[in-house]
Amino acid sequence: MFHVIDDIPELRDVLKELIVCSGHQSMQFDSAESYLEYFDSDDFVAPVAILSDYMMTGITGFQLIKQVRKELPYQKAVILSGTPCSEFHADIESHLCYSLTKPYRIEKLFSLLEALEKCDQHCQLNRANFQQPRCQYGLEHECPFGSFKSHPA
Repeated sequence: MFHVIDDIPELRDVLKELIVCSGHQSMQFDSAESYLEYFDSDDFVAPVAILSDYMMTGITGFQLIKQVRKELPYQKAVILSGTPCSEFHADIESHLCYSLTKPYRIEKLFSLLEALEKCDQHCQLNRANFQQPRCQYGLEHECPFGSFKSHPA
């Protein structure tokens, strides 16, 4: 399951369809605030990854990810942005698994979803000793989880 947060309904719907076409499930949220309501509810189920737009009305995608990480420090997260990734501040990048610049290629999204799914499976199997300096799952990026020595149960 992937959680998609985007304040533009058309973009949110297209991303949902692409995720479903890739063989995965997704839940959509129209704002960071609505996601945080769900996050704080008894119905919350942690996703494989959060895919959030960066610039939204109210709380930004990055602020959302930082807030979620206070309670779920190992939650995988991806920022989707119309701003080229090279313009992100280093602090933002250190909290992400990946970032995609809109418009992105469908093949790139499918590869990313597959990599996140494989990483999630690896995390589930290796909770006690999750150490990886580089992502092993098909996308070249620094993994913010690689430096942690343990994974919460």
